[in-house]
Amino acid sequence: MSILQLYSKDEFFTSVKPTEFKNGQFCWVPTPILDKIPRILDIQRNLPEEHEEVRFELRLANQSDDFKRRDRSLPIKYLNLRSNEELLAQRAKKRPAIILSSGVECFFDIEKLLKSKGKKHHQEDCLFVVPCYNILKETYGPGFIPEQVALIQCLMYRQFFYIPDSAHFSELIARFDRIHVVIDRSPTSIEPTDLCLAEEIFNLFLAMFLYCISGKTDKNLDTVKEIVSEALPAS
Repeated sequence: MSILQLYSKDEFFTSVKPTEFKNGQFCWVPTPILDKIPRILDIQRNLPEEHEEVRFELRLANQSDDFKRRDRSLPIKYLNLRSNEELLAQRAKKRPAIILSSGVECFFDIEKLLKSKGKKHHQEDCLFVVPCYNILKETYGPGFIPEQVALIQCLMYRQFFYIPDSAHFSELIARFDRIHVVIDRSPTSIEPTDLCLAEEIFNLFLAMFLYCISGKTDKNLDTVKEIVSEALPAS
């Protein structure tokens, strides 16, 4: 049996308040599309005396002096690039995502101290989210192909986790290899829904994530993997 035969759709999900920001909760987040080679928006002042009018070149980050100390003596308004920093350009798409961890340690007295020293970024409320991707429904187009989905449903890929369709979404594949951080909880950065993974499913989701990053499994995950492996498609 596959994971979908082991757990019914009703067992996969539970409802929560959208304002909860709970572990396992589904949300919408702008998700970066990763490039094998980063792309730099190489930006310069158009005229030395103007710091709002600029010219730029979009190029690959493959020059020998990229991310090394360069002359930043003419600052540009709204940018605070240091001498060893670059401005990256990256595509992104708003996708469904699952909150893996909804909080980190923040201390009020330290917050005040960091603020006074101009280091607020050294302690920030943030969430770790795992973005989800579509499954191919036609013979071509974007999304995971059926042959791969069959393996994912049997927990054969440690970096992927299958999500069945729900009232909010069609079938999805959560990608641990695309995990990223959302700073703060601004609605422009994260829009929570009232859908959440049920506790047992989230525990399995978390176990798969730990397996993804460490290669280590626990007893419960081993048991589930052994059961669902019986549904592996014939090679």
